[in-house]
Amino acid sequence: MIRPWEKGDIPFIAEAEKECFPDPWSEKMIEATFSSRSFIGFVFEESGELVGYIGADYVFETADILLVATREKFRKKGVATSLFLAALGELKKREVERVLLEVRRDNAPAIACYEKIGFSKIGERENYYGSGVDAIIMEKKL
Repeated sequence: MIRPWEKGDIPFIAEAEKECFPDPWSEKMIEATFSSRSFIGFVFEESGELVGYIGADYVFETADILLVATREKFRKKGVATSLFLAALGELKKREVERVLLEVRRDNAPAIACYEKIGFSKIGERENYYGSGVDAIIMEKKL
């Protein structure tokens, strides 16, 4: 089941951030999203357990995917794809025309997932994730 994220989900999202990323968002950063009118966030819940999440921020016709993750034991089961479809659908309702994201150059599984959803590579950011860790910028038109 996919639903909008709630304040009660903050500890899960923060823990999953630590599990999935070397530079995780803190609980304070996640909590700050609730005060933004231009932020949308969804969680994927399975049998009462939160297994993934996505968050995006938008300004006028452009949105940025800021957070997306699936807990390791639930990967390759369509969780991220489902979360993206929910987020992209909501962004389209809000008249967003273009969605951007950055992904680590060495994260082949994520890049493959994003390409399957319809994102295309449009650029690169050198050392975006630290020294020697480049980002690929990807875009999807809605």
